[in-house]
Order: sequence, then C-alpha cells, then structure tokens
Amino acid sequence: MSRTLISLVCLFPALALGQPTAPLTGRTQVVNDGPGDQTEPHVSGALVAYTHQSSLSSSEIRYHDLLTGVDRAIPTEGGYDALADISGNTIVFTRTTDASRVFRFDVGADGGARELAPRSGAERRAATIGGQTVAWQELGYTAESLPPEIFAYRLDTLALTRLTEDTSMDRSPAVSADGRVVVWTRCVTSFDGCDLWAAREVEGGYEVSQLTGLEGEESLPDTNGEVVAYVTRSLVDGVLESDIAWQPVGGGEVHRLALPGVDTNPNVSGPLIAFERRDASSATPNFDVVLYDLRTQTYYRLTETPESETLSDISMDADGLVRVVWTVRQGGNLNVYAYVFRLPADCTRTPIKDTAAVCASPGTRSLLGSLVVSRSEGALEVVSTEFESTGTGVLCVDNGFEASPATAGWVWLGVGLHVGPDEIREDVTTLARRVPLQGRLALSAQVAGRPGSAFRVRLYGEMTCDIGPREETSQEPEARYGQLVPAQVESRPEAVAFTRYFVPSGYEGKHIRGGDSEAGGTPDAEPLEEVRVGCGAAGGPVVLLGVWMFASLLLRDRRATRARSPVVSRR
Repeated sequence: MSRTLISLVCLFPALALGQPTAPLTGRTQVVNDGPGDQTEPHVSGALVAYTHQSSLSSSEIRYHDLLTGVDRAIPTEGGYDALADISGNTIVFTRTTDASRVFRFDVGADGGARELAPRSGAERRAATIGGQTVAWQELGYTAESLPPEIFAYRLDTLALTRLTEDTSMDRSPAVSADGRVVVWTRCVTSFDGCDLWAAREVEGGYEVSQLTGLEGEESLPDTNGEVVAYVTRSLVDGVLESDIAWQPVGGGEVHRLALPGVDTNPNVSGPLIAFERRDASSATPNFDVVLYDLRTQTYYRLTETPESETLSDISMDADGLVRVVWTVRQGGNLNVYAYVFRLPADCTRTPIKDTAAVCASPGTRSLLGSLVVSRSEGALEVVSTEFESTGTGVLCVDNGFEASPATAGWVWLGVGLHVGPDEIREDVTTLARRVPLQGRLALSAQVAGRPGSAFRVRLYGEMTCDIGPREETSQEPEARYGQLVPAQVESRPEAVAFTRYFVPSGYEGKHIRGGDSEAGGTPDAEPLEEVRVGCGAAGGPVVLLGVWMFASLLLRDRRATRARSPVVSRR
C-alpha cells in the first residue's frame, strides 16, 4: 500500500494542541458489491487491490480504479490467489497450488503475474509491498525451524534477505511507502508473548531492532517510515484494554489513544491512522472505521452503520487526497467500499458574524467538541470532553437531537455555566451562543426531564480550512466531523534493554536441503551481530482442492484475527 511520507513535527501533544480541526468532506464509493465475497482490500493512490471469492475453491485478485470505475481480475492460471497488497501499480499476492508462493503483477504492463525469488518447496504468504521492497512470512525455511520467519526482497536488485532467524512466531509484516522500513510482530506462542520489531535499511543491509517489551501485548504493526502504529493490549487499572499506539521507528516516546472499547487493525499513511473500533456502549455494537490525525489529534468516525466495517486500509497522496477502503458484510456477502476526501489545508481565522448561521451551516469551520446527552433512568450524569483553542467560539445546542426534546439541561464551558434550564426547554429546538475560548477547557453537559429525551452540543472555533480542489462528481459531498482527542504519553522503565542486530543485504541464513546443511545467501555472510541497547536509544504435496480449502481457511482466519484482535496480557 502507498503511505506517503509527511513530516510529523506536530506529532507530540505539546505541539499539536490548538491546531485547527475541520470536517472531512468527501464521498463514499462502491468498489465491488457484486456476487460472492470481496474482502481484504488494500489501496495505493486510485487503485484498490482485493480478494474475490466466488466459492470455497475459487479465489482471485481483482484491482479497481477509483477514478474510472474499471475493475479487472488477475488471471489465476489454475492457482488459488488471495491476500494482496499494492504499491503504485505493483500488486503482490499469495498463490497456492502445490505450495504457497508470492507473485507480483504490474497493472498496465504486458504479461501476467510472476513469482518472486522462486525456490523449490517454498511456503510463503502475507506478502506486503512498499516501493521496491516486498516482505513476506515464510514457513519451514529450515528443518529445525517450523515457525515462520520474515524475509525482505528488493524488486530492483533481486536481493532476498532473511530478517529473522529464531524459533519465535514472526508474522504480520508491513512495509513503509518508500520501502526502507519493515515492521512485524514476534510472538513466543501463537497466542501471546507478542512484541514489535523493525528493520531499517542502512548501508549494506538492515538494522533490526526490538520496539516493545514486557509492558503489554503488541500486534498488527504498520509504518509510514517515521512512526510505527500498532495494537497494544494490557491491563489498565485492572481492566483489559485494546488500544491504538504509536512510536518513532527508531524507538522513543510511546503515544496511546486510550478510547473505550476495542480498537484494532491500524494502517498509517502520512499523518493519518485508519483503524477499526468497537464501542460496546452504542445501540448496535459493531466495528466502525475511524481516522486519527496525528498533527491535530483529531478523531473522525468514517462509518456508522448497523453492520461491522473491518479490514480497512488507507492511502494519502502528496497533494492531500486520501482514500480509505474497507470490507462490510451485506446480505450474506462481503463487499468493498471506499471513502475519498481531501485533507483540509490552508487554515485561517474567520470572524464570527452570525452565530445562528454558523450553527446552521458551519462549512469547514473547526469543530472543537461535540456531545450528545440523553436522559436515562436513574441519576443524572454529566458528559464531558476537553479541547484547546483561543479566540471566540460558537456554542450550538440542538434540542431533541435524534430523540424527543429535553425539558431542562445545563451546558458548561470550563467552570462557567453558559446555558441553563431556563433556556433549554421543550419548546426550544436550537440555541446559538458566542463564547470566549481561553486555552485548554472542558465542554460539559447534563440533561434532565423525561427518559428518552436528549440534546446535542457543538462548539466551533474561528478557524476555517480550504479543502483544496475537489474531483468532479455528481454525488453530494459527505461530511465527517472530528473531535479533539489528545493521546496519552506513556513512560517506560529505564532499565528495559532491547535487542538490535545487523543483517547484510542478501543474507538468507542457514537452510537444509536433502539433509545436508548449506549456507544460504551470500557465501561470505557473517553470523548476525547482536547487541543490547537501552530503550531510549535512537534510534509433502497435497491435492489441489485440499490446498485451496486450506488457503480459504487461512483467508477466513486472517479476517477473523483482524476483526477480533483478542485481548490478552502478560502482566
């Protein structure tokens, strides 16, 4: 997948607070909602590669152009094709016949798919691509080591490099857009003891380093070349939490997005992380695709349906055009959709002349906070959210939002009461109020009256953002409003030591053929050099149908793994 690199100088909370927050304005597109199952989409620019299954024994890779709507299949040549990834016009995928192998296909080029680094008896899968680098998981490379290992292959130099050489479970590789960073998960068993590792391309090979340790269970990493985003699961105040976290590729300060519910499957492009979250408190608990902007610490909800949207991916172009894709089950089949928008840019302060007009049509004005308060049985509860801004804002109250109107309510900004029960009445549907903004504040609200009544509170700032040129379309634009959600900075014990070692390019490790041990890769390859650094350092054949069924189960298992992301802990 394509993950355009953008400088993340505003990554840290101290720098990101107060940045403008504007709605995302785009449109939803159908990639494929036809017969059969369409699943595991990945996107790079305007191209989406995905798996199409018409039956249990039939699977192919298709690619879809979001600009033209053209959708084509890659000829399977009798194989079972699944689990594709894409970077630019190059698609990589797993083809299963008498074995599992990795193939490449170039969109728009003559010829069919070609196998990468052919080797007799190879069992390869989970290929991922960035630039000229393809990484995959390889099983049983040595007679002694059945657990999978991670390999990196360069399309330009044809160098195949074994990045791991251990008895652990190495899996879930991902590659940065420029191909210079590979990240993956290493687990003690199939279920736990999972940590993250990264390999950075340096002169003559790769510097491999451990990124996480015993503080939790980490999995499903992705990287834009500067930061690594991943799922972290641990005990927080006695409760098992599954959150999205990120840290620099070279190691350093860890940021955690502590949201209630289950968060999983992060994919990062530029300063944006797309992931899936399940909020058990919603009326119909299911997974939705959400987005987080590292620059502005803004959280956006991209989908909100009764079905679960999963297996998402994201691609951001250099001009700020963003495409997010996902899978959703509809009518018994899996389908693929995309949401296309342009990241807001060129933000300026716009004077507030008419508060009612701002509430009725905010346009691209920054949304600093939003609350929906509902009256339920029992004691009255106060809901609250924090934000940071200065200048003048507009406070909007929508009484009866998706419910019956409240008969009384309160809205506070900081410690001051700005709207009281004498104003929030059953016969009042909207309120607009000019309010001062002075740094970090809490927006809070409480509702009273009959059970089932509710109102919504919105707070807008002075900033408006130009979203740039839009693509021509007959569809009405769809807005996705964000909310400021600062990430938590987590500290690490200073005594923790992580492993780092160097792997020369082209080193394939040791493998066994016919019972005789041979050295793989470059003849003069030296054993891997390992050092300890502190955490603060910079830095037998089967019948075809049986194989098809096995590969299909692998694909289904991968879907389930991405969606479930089981919560475990080593604490």
